[in-house]
Amino acid sequence: MPESTEETRSSGGRARRVVTIVWAVVGGIQFVIWLLMSLISMSFKSPFWLWTIGIGGVVLLAWWYLDPARRAREGSE
Repeated sequence: MPESTEETRSSGGRARRVVTIVWAVVGGIQFVIWLLMSLISMSFKSPFWLWTIGIGGVVLLAWWYLDPARRAREGSE
């Protein structure tokens, strides 16, 4: 159990950073796979990677925006 809210904030921030990095890496890998599929077949394929980038990006944006630590910092300034 965390002994202070600062420990909770840092672990929450760390989780957000890890999830954001994983999201970016997965999106990048999907983009490269899509690009290779399109180049090899010489035809435009449906950009399936947009689902991951778009929906995941909106969810991450909301998670970052609704962070209680960020909101507390903005309120104290």
